Amino acid sequence: MSSTQDHVHYMNACFQGANPPLTAAEKQRRYRARRDADPERRAKYLKQENERYREDLESGRKKPIKDVSARERRSRRKKWRETYHRLKDRKALSAELADPELADPVPSISRQRVHGKKRTKKTMTNLRKENKELRAKLAKETKKKESYKKRLQRLKHQGASPQTTARETLDQHSSTGTKKTLLFHKALVDSIKNKYKKAKGEKEKQLIARVVTGNSLLKQYRVQHLAQDALGFSKKRWKAPNPSGLAYQRKRNRRISPDLVNRVRSFFKRDDVSRMTTGKRQTITKNKNKMQKRFLQDSMKNLHLKFLSEEEHVISYSLFCRLRPFWIVHPTLSDRDTCMCKTHENLDFMLQKLQHLKVVNSGNAEALVREIACDTNKIECMYGDCTVCKDLSCPVSEEYSAESKVTFLQWAVVEKEHKNDPLSKSKVTLKQESETTQNELLEKFNDHLQRFKRHLFNIRHQFSHYRALKSQMKAHECLIHIDFSENYLCKYSAEIQAVHFGASHQQACLHTGVLYLSTTPQPISFCTISPSRQKGPAAIWQYMAPVFDYIQKHHPDITTVHFYSDGPCTQYKQRGNFFLFTTELFRRGFCAGTWNFFEASHGKGAPDGVGGALKRTADSLVSKGVDIPDAAVLFSELQKTGSKVQCFFVDEQTVDQAIAKMPQDLPAVPSTMRLHQVVTVAPGEMMYRNVSCICTTMQNLTCECFNPKPFTFKKQNMTSTEPSLLPQPQWQDPEVVGKWCVVRYEGDLYPGIVTDTSETHVEVRCMQKIGQNRYFWPAREDILWYLFEDIVCHIPPPKPVTGRHMEIDKETWAKLELALS
Repeated sequence: MSSTQDHVHYMNACFQGANPPLTAAEKQRRYRARRDADPERRAKYLKQENERYREDLESGRKKPIKDVSARERRSRRKKWRETYHRLKDRKALSAELADPELADPVPSISRQRVHGKKRTKKTMTNLRKENKELRAKLAKETKKKESYKKRLQRLKHQGASPQTTARETLDQHSSTGTKKTLLFHKALVDSIKNKYKKAKGEKEKQLIARVVTGNSLLKQYRVQHLAQDALGFSKKRWKAPNPSGLAYQRKRNRRISPDLVNRVRSFFKRDDVSRMTTGKRQTITKNKNKMQKRFLQDSMKNLHLKFLSEEEHVISYSLFCRLRPFWIVHPTLSDRDTCMCKTHENLDFMLQKLQHLKVVNSGNAEALVREIACDTNKIECMYGDCTVCKDLSCPVSEEYSAESKVTFLQWAVVEKEHKNDPLSKSKVTLKQESETTQNELLEKFNDHLQRFKRHLFNIRHQFSHYRALKSQMKAHECLIHIDFSENYLCKYSAEIQAVHFGASHQQACLHTGVLYLSTTPQPISFCTISPSRQKGPAAIWQYMAPVFDYIQKHHPDITTVHFYSDGPCTQYKQRGNFFLFTTELFRRGFCAGTWNFFEASHGKGAPDGVGGALKRTADSLVSKGVDIPDAAVLFSELQKTGSKVQCFFVDEQTVDQAIAKMPQDLPAVPSTMRLHQVVTVAPGEMMYRNVSCICTTMQNLTCECFNPKPFTFKKQNMTSTEPSLLPQPQWQDPEVVGKWCVVRYEGDLYPGIVTDTSETHVEVRCMQKIGQNRYFWPAREDILWYLFEDIVCHIPPPKPVTGRHMEIDKETWAKLELALS
């Protein structure tokens, strides 16, 4: 009960002459009245309340309305409104009680009654408003109903259904009307039938047929067959979907030859068209079919032209795009290739600049090669030995300005000084801008274009040989495509911080490959896992040992082994691997073999996908709580998964023992970086050639195609008695840039400084000869690219003889003359 009600009851009791006990509310009210009657007490109370409020704000027990949430703000304001109205009603009631003119001191109306009247008034207002809205809606719906009713009535009077019309015509018993109706029907049917027969094209026939076949009334009255017979339309016209409208719909030939589909998809899967990805997350799933991604290496337009030039089938560009497998996609920025070919990239940089300057019309390097070569399929033309096209250069437009300055990007090897040791320098590869004239840029571009012809021919030829070898193998042959996958970082399912950020993780070496056999329709994927991180020739043949055991156990008829790999000089393409290839192969019982190399920077293939699949499986096991701390556990856990990949394990001690037994005085094979095929048919003997020969796919391993050269690993060759020149570096190593060497050109020796390297060539700035062991720097720089076999050796810097002339150290010169005599 409120204080106002207590006060009312108290006043009633007083008027009635009673002396009731004071309630707590009445006592509190009298106390407040006495306190407020004294100004000093009132001021003191207000001051205390103000200080208490300030303390509550400072301590955080209370917050100002601006600092509270929106919901709390609404709640407070609602309470303030209620308090305001309550005080207002209380003041009005007090004023009414204090009015001396009232005969009855008891109030005639209570506060609850006042609120009740207001609530009733508000409710009635809302009801009247709702009643008005409902009446308006009812009137609107009634009007709409009458409208539809009137429309139906008009439709009935305007035209009857075909069935009603036919019944009324027969009921009238008018022979004239019936005859005219039948005559009109027959004339109309014959007119449509003749128009359809005389139509010249599919477009006109389709439009005439859709006028009739798209009519739902024929189906409603079940006269479709009658109309079909009368009009002469085929069943396909009635079964074909009838979209809204009469627009012509072009008929598409959905019947595509399965042979064409297979050819196009096989084309997309080729390693020279799309490259395999190795990432564990580089997968794509469609219809619950999960595949490893492959990235296209050119635009779809260029690939379509390439397909048409190689195949006899004529296929449209749209169909060619539609037949692309879903897992072969265009690479994005996040899928950027970090193993790009330096030869391609530098040539593209120069070509883009020349096209931007409108010096050349084409931006496609392969198209320019076709313009300056007689036949891109002939090795003589692509290697620069053809007398007709060897001196041809890139055609230029009228926009060519020889002396105009231009800047272009190039990947280059530069020296970098160390901050802590200024005297110490290292070689780094950077993308940097070069400034030159259009004339010098065009000369450099033509020089690169000539080398690019050889590079392009090697790429295409090696991939062609690879495909032919897979398709034409005999029962006693096998093809092994191998490559190293990036080492797998072993890990625990849960790790402490010291393990995760420290150097406690071990690595597992993965040597992956794919075995192709003519007797099995599906290739066999395999992987050798080892804790050893060695990747030299001795380690490679130890990783291959269990693979050979598997072949001889399950396929004992295999006598010839064909290898395919990329060509890193520290792994596959070097004298140690050639020696083991010509010895270990026969020690294991095989009769012959070939080792083929893809062109440098273009060796991505199926083994890369094998490594990605195994790493993805291992990571999945770790995420499910399996610890993989080392290579042995990795091998054991992968075996438990039942993977289709054949996994083998080689311990580290076995690899170390093989490395210790490896001969150290093996002779170098000439033109190692240039060769792309090695053939062996006898222990210790081999033939090598610049490109692989197709004859090897037909068991003619000793053919004379592409000028093969013999080489023999004999004991006397391993202890050479020739005078020892200065150490021969690996010429493809960027560390040789800036060092001195000797170049053999037309029988003479020329010293020079190495300015750049590639996979098969070295760029040298040479001096000119003026006498016996006398050289000088020419006024115009003589910079050319030379093959590795034209570089004799590395030498110390020549010594000055006069103010202009220099000579090679006399002791080094004597060794050079003796070696070349």
